[in-house]
Amino acid sequence: MVGRVEWARQAGALYERMHQQYVGGARKLEALIDELIGDEEGINYLSATARAKDPESFLDKASKPHPDDPARPKYDDPLNQITDLVAARVITFLAEAVDRVCEVIEAEFEIVEHTDMGAHTRAQGVFGYASKHYLVRLNATRRELPEYAVLKNLVMEIQVRTAVQHAWAEFEHDIRYKLDIPPDRKPEFDRRFLLAAALMELVDNEFTEIDRLYRELAAAEPDKTPRDLTTATLTTYLTRRYPDAPHAKTNHYTWILGILARLGVTTEEQLTELLTGIDSSAVQAAMTHRFPAGTVRRLDDDLLAAKGTAYVDLFPDEERRQKILRGRLKALTRAGIIES
Repeated sequence: MVGRVEWARQAGALYERMHQQYVGGARKLEALIDELIGDEEGINYLSATARAKDPESFLDKASKPHPDDPARPKYDDPLNQITDLVAARVITFLAEAVDRVCEVIEAEFEIVEHTDMGAHTRAQGVFGYASKHYLVRLNATRRELPEYAVLKNLVMEIQVRTAVQHAWAEFEHDIRYKLDIPPDRKPEFDRRFLLAAALMELVDNEFTEIDRLYRELAAAEPDKTPRDLTTATLTTYLTRRYPDAPHAKTNHYTWILGILARLGVTTEEQLTELLTGIDSSAVQAAMTHRFPAGTVRRLDDDLLAAKGTAYVDLFPDEERRQKILRGRLKALTRAGIIES
């Protein structure tokens, strides 16, 4: 019988030979998440990254002994049982965006397991790690696409957390798992990490409140002085026009500014004139968005309603976008918002 250490060494050698395939799979997962939460849903997030497990880290994990029999390996089939060979992490600015990202993950992937670390710590009446962890597979449709062949049968890990939670988790991991803390000093570290966790929750709550206050201010009576459209003024304008819509990423505001410039719209006054008569609520009711559209997506839809096929024609070299816009145009036509 092959010993535990030799078994792990053989599995590690096999993984090292296959490692580049998993690196390619990580790139595919990262691009897919970016497309789903950024390009399609316009969620405001800080980063979405994916990585393939390092061969040395794989060997360490594959070498772990079975809890009931130290002579046996914990994993009989480590390449299939270790679930973070490809793992992704999404970091957002606000807790609200964490929930939106999770909605997308649950809709777009087959969920194997979901762990809400925040709910777990709250149930214990303490403060601590508040990330949301998923084990997922590609959905049935994507498993059949050649471009996702390397991920077809793989269980992957996706973590979603705020930037504040991320900073706490990374620092806590570095200290607890990379430093041999003497037993007599451990309570001191535990207490300070608990205090930091409480402050972390406070900061996330305050960021949410600051966002609410900003929306309240943006919704106030606008300055009557005509203003040119910039990223800053457009952000405020769209927050006022769509008060319940989530914020988009900064680069999305830059993108839509470029589109407005192609329409000859460079001031708030011109944009207001262009959108006069557009019932944005009716436009959204006609659409088939599965999740609440962000501010830039709302404007994109309203511009389509205002300009019709002329808006689609602004993107002659973007076949995928033209296809998406034509689908939305049909939805607007069916709803009677624009004429066929």
